Amino acid sequence: MHAPIFPLPSVNLFPETTASYHIFEPRYVEMIESVLEGDGLLAIGVLKPGYEDEYYGSPSIYPVGCLSRVQSYEKLENGHYNIVLEGLFRVGFGELIKDNPFRVAEMVELPESDLENSFKDEREDLLLRLNYLIEQSPDAQDFSPILAENGSFIALVNLVSRTLPLKNGEQYRLLAMDSIRDRANRILWHIDDQIETIELLKRVDPGITDSISLN
Repeated sequence: MHAPIFPLPSVNLFPETTASYHIFEPRYVEMIESVLEGDGLLAIGVLKPGYEDEYYGSPSIYPVGCLSRVQSYEKLENGHYNIVLEGLFRVGFGELIKDNPFRVAEMVELPESDLENSFKDEREDLLLRLNYLIEQSPDAQDFSPILAENGSFIALVNLVSRTLPLKNGEQYRLLAMDSIRDRANRILWHIDDQIETIELLKRVDPGITDSISLN
């Protein structure tokens, strides 16, 4: 299996989530048109730090990405595209088939190692903490779409992974994990750290809740 790679500076697509993009660079407009004429598959890659100097060439990307399918698209009058991608599964990038004007590479599926588990306790723990964050800091982060989801546990974990205000390196670390339980536990660790900060601030100033920001 092979697919074009759309390299981005940050991680914003995980399996079983969707994301919107505005495509305007000529080479990536050409890429999208090629994808739409083909099977609709596109891999999202993550640029390594220091990519700026080589941006218009083929800067280095991390070895793990997310394969996606074009869910919908709109071609604008100026030739640009608005697209919505549906994340399918994690992939490892293999041999390059071409690298100009955009990269196309072999894709190796990287399945999650523990999809057979129900994760009932982990789901309850995660939802409990997200509800707490909403109650304590309702304007800091909008988790309402996540709490409204009735999908799989992996979709829940991946939506939180994408939504939490984490550094890009940490988001990539989450994407690269091949265990849903490990990813969930890492997310819970980050949320617990934020909750601890909120509780500390409340002890210092009980009226501070309305101004708390998690970003």
